[in-house]
Amino acid sequence: MEIEAVRAETQHMLRRVLWRILPLLLLLYLIAYLDRINISFAASSMQRDLHFSDALYGTGAGLFFLGALLAQLPSNLLIARIGARRTIAGLMLAWGCISAAIAFVHTPAAFLTLRFLLGAAEAGFYPGVIFYLTLWLPRRVRTSAIAWFLFAIPLASIFGGPLSTWILQLGPHGGFSDWQQLLLVQAIPAVLFGAALPWLLSDSPAQAAWLSERERTLLERTRSEDEPPAPAEMPMQHATIDFGSARHLLLFVTIYFTMQFGLYAQSFWLPRVLQGLGIAKPAIGWHVSLVYIGAALLMVFWGYVTDHAPTRRWTLTVPLLLSASGYMLTSLRTNRTPGLATLFVILFAFSMGSAGALAATPPFWAQATLGQRTSSVAAMVAIINALGNLGGFAGPTLLGRLYQSTGSYSTGMFCAGAGIVLSAVLFLSIHTRAYDST
Repeated sequence: MEIEAVRAETQHMLRRVLWRILPLLLLLYLIAYLDRINISFAASSMQRDLHFSDALYGTGAGLFFLGALLAQLPSNLLIARIGARRTIAGLMLAWGCISAAIAFVHTPAAFLTLRFLLGAAEAGFYPGVIFYLTLWLPRRVRTSAIAWFLFAIPLASIFGGPLSTWILQLGPHGGFSDWQQLLLVQAIPAVLFGAALPWLLSDSPAQAAWLSERERTLLERTRSEDEPPAPAEMPMQHATIDFGSARHLLLFVTIYFTMQFGLYAQSFWLPRVLQGLGIAKPAIGWHVSLVYIGAALLMVFWGYVTDHAPTRRWTLTVPLLLSASGYMLTSLRTNRTPGLATLFVILFAFSMGSAGALAATPPFWAQATLGQRTSSVAAMVAIINALGNLGGFAGPTLLGRLYQSTGSYSTGMFCAGAGIVLSAVLFLSIHTRAYDST
């Protein structure tokens, strides 16, 4: 009876902790993601005023990820040195100011430089949040918490689309054009939350005044019980960093690269694509929102499915193939303005593409770490994340060049779908089958 009481008390305490820290972290990621992709809504007006080509815009959109790649290690070292709370606050202030500064660019060099710096400023945010969650949450709820944290990605497009369209419709004010106002207004939350964050979060349970001493003790005991013992049989490696099997590493870098390639090619170009399909500017944000509502719903549903079959390979291959099918289906269009039925198919196809890529993310990390040595997981995840995110550079850049040379997005999105199919085939042929029977 006493054991049941302690278990109930623990569950109540974990729910309280999750509701205290997770909504704020999700909101911060929503702000970060919106600052990352809001130039997709500003693109048309920005290119008109600054005479930027499609290729230049696509390169600038993708340079974010090159900056993030190069700043990944310094950001992680900073997190380890001063803690996640202060690091995240400083990074939010930095990327908010840089995002606002993009509103004042006049030259291609300034645009490309600031997009690169924006990626560098945001590089430590995601690992900072993951590190922060390890300080608070036991393993039994950490994975689901991270999944809800990632839910900010579709939310940013669902709410960011109509919001961005509304700001653009306000027209020029105070000497600022519509796209400048968009970038300035959406940079404000990052600066405000960055300044307030030291008072909104506690670095650890020991510093949280809103937890009782009993709750702190219970939380620490729960975290300790959930962590596996250190593998005593593994020798310490001082000279080299353990990344695990090279074949395993390259396989998952390839899969993640293709996922990010399609997802960010869509994120940065979808408003322009919809405009090219004859959608009126005031309605573009709502159409983008419709595309990502389906993605959000499937992401939540597939997370539930994956929880019941975490070791099965089909939990990853099914959403990958769904994403590939969606992206390849987007190439179904005509040279003239499409009819309502064709437009519906194209919107549905984009929704399938993003839904599959987002739904594949939780099982992707489950499969990438499945059966790996504890000593290799941290470095392996860092390398997969850093190199795989280069797909976020390649996707928008390639689509921009193809858009400029052909006047169509179809070839680029078909390439995105074909790449995901290839990665799914590689996964099925190379990755071990041993776990499928468990």
